[in-house]
Amino acid sequence: MKRVQQELIVGGARGVHGRVATRLAEVAARYGVTLLIRRGDEVVDCSSILDVLALALTMGAEVCLTAEGDQANEAMVAASQLLITEDEIDHG
Repeated sequence: MKRVQQELIVGGARGVHGRVATRLAEVAARYGVTLLIRRGDEVVDCSSILDVLALALTMGAEVCLTAEGDQANEAMVAASQLLITEDEIDHG
């Protein structure tokens, strides 16, 4: 089983909100991996949207993202982009 890890800084102006947390859970499910976020001593599984939200990750927060599974590399690319990119602009 593959395991990849990456240190990241949350980039969205609103931090990790409901939509980002939901998409992280979707990434874990789509790639069949265990996706974990660590901030300090707290580690949560991204399959739990509420646990991710409970970390209260704001812009500039330093986190460690870990993906474990056969498609860990692909999941890491997708999940890290969700965490480091600016929020999408809502048109509507």
